[in-house]
Amino acid sequence: MKPLDDSEVTRVGPYRLLAELGHGGMGRVLLGAAHDGRLAAVKLVHARFATDGDFRARFRREVAASRRVSGAYTAAVMDADADAELPWLASVFVIGPSLGSVVREAGPLPESAVRRLALGLATALVEIHRVGLIHRDLKPENVLLAEDGVRVIDFGIARAAEHPGGAEPTRLTQTGWVIGSPPFMSPEQAESRELTPASDVFSLGAILALALTGESPFAGTSTFGILSNVVHGVPDLGRVPVGLRGIVEECLAKDPAARPTPARLIELLGPVAPAARVWPPAVHAMVAEQRSRIGALLGEAPGREPTVVEPPSGTRLPAPPAPAPETVRDAVPAPVPAATVTAPARVPAPDAPTPGRRRLGRTLGLVAAGLLAVAGTGVGGYFLLRPDDDPYRTLPTCAESSFRLASYEWETERDFSVVRADGPETRCFWAEGPQDKRTRTAEIWWTLKLPTGTRGEATDRQRADFAQRSTGGRPVDLAFGDEAYWGETSAYEDCSLHVRDGNLVVRAAVSFGEGADPAKDCEPEATRIAETALASLR
Repeated sequence: MKPLDDSEVTRVGPYRLLAELGHGGMGRVLLGAAHDGRLAAVKLVHARFATDGDFRARFRREVAASRRVSGAYTAAVMDADADAELPWLASVFVIGPSLGSVVREAGPLPESAVRRLALGLATALVEIHRVGLIHRDLKPENVLLAEDGVRVIDFGIARAAEHPGGAEPTRLTQTGWVIGSPPFMSPEQAESRELTPASDVFSLGAILALALTGESPFAGTSTFGILSNVVHGVPDLGRVPVGLRGIVEECLAKDPAARPTPARLIELLGPVAPAARVWPPAVHAMVAEQRSRIGALLGEAPGREPTVVEPPSGTRLPAPPAPAPETVRDAVPAPVPAATVTAPARVPAPDAPTPGRRRLGRTLGLVAAGLLAVAGTGVGGYFLLRPDDDPYRTLPTCAESSFRLASYEWETERDFSVVRADGPETRCFWAEGPQDKRTRTAEIWWTLKLPTGTRGEATDRQRADFAQRSTGGRPVDLAFGDEAYWGETSAYEDCSLHVRDGNLVVRAAVSFGEGADPAKDCEPEATRIAETALASLR
């Protein structure tokens, strides 16, 4: 999720656009607000498709088909306009992470949660198939784990099970539409054969295997290899719990006729007990975090208003940026204008250097005692203040930052920037190697606490928060920053380094894939990345 810039359209139909949720071959998905305040996921197609009459006809069919799908397990269509200059479709916005992001960040789900997931997916497919549709792209990223259960989204490539005159639209791939995701395609879809609702059941089985083990049952080193495994290979279900293995095996039958229907799946799975919190704590934490992001984007500031204390006479401190509710880009603080005097970095007290700080000498320390300046280069907005001041005042987005990683590929679609109640946060994602077999990945977070008026107050808050989060971590003394520790890692990380520098915290989480030695391979790389990430804001 990232804010829109000043050059972008701010309204589609009756919806005010707030941020970008994602993008793909067909277009962008944006967070919008209706006149009554309801949030919507607005799918806006790329301009290059607008002049394609066949595309508009397909989009019109998509709108008509999607309107027929309703129920508690799908995101209902709110509005659409296939005849607009840029066709668009708005559906109910669901707060909740995708299953794919849950597995990546928190690891596999327990069997009880996957049983609930399976029932939700099967119930959604009953509704989808009831109106004569086949989803065709059921995958972890199109399955949202909302606070109260499952939601299936994105019917962008769904097609009626029977087409008038028996004609299948054959030009889909020529106009940028991507039909299916290889690890979750059915064999008949991989071979471009005629599809039936049983194709979605195969995809459901592959999703359940991923949710239970953290890996696709048809993993391969290339797209061709994955598709070959889907069509000819035996799925690897050795790590699937016995209680669900038989159901997953039936769903993954090569013969569509041998797969259970969604209704039969509901019978096989049986009912689950009602619960106020239906997912593991990690999932509910992700739901709460997403809700917090949305609140920040809308200008909602939870908690009491900060008390502003006047700074000492003669000191000019800029007011902290405050998110405004009108648009997302208004919620992102603008870069602070450069002052007359510039300086390279925050200066430590010359007589008492702190371990891990930069030792820059007495001369700069004397300059720092009386000057207030902004580093005019870059977008970080770095202040040179007294040693007990809060040095960082603004935080760039990933695109604005000068931070780059050589040999890594920047995964821009996963970028995230938000202004929270006490300061902004930016996350950037990088990867090395082909998409189906990453050799290294890196996730970088910058979290900034903004001052409320008194010198060093934001740094004090950041220091206290850092101390609480570092409990159980492994402290490390670095040549940069004020303090640092190696923290806990998720299932998709080999090491995670947290560094505090004044009122800023940088986190660098790195994975080297199978066979890596964290101490030998991962930790030096994470240290290098964290130092680069910190230096990029000066």
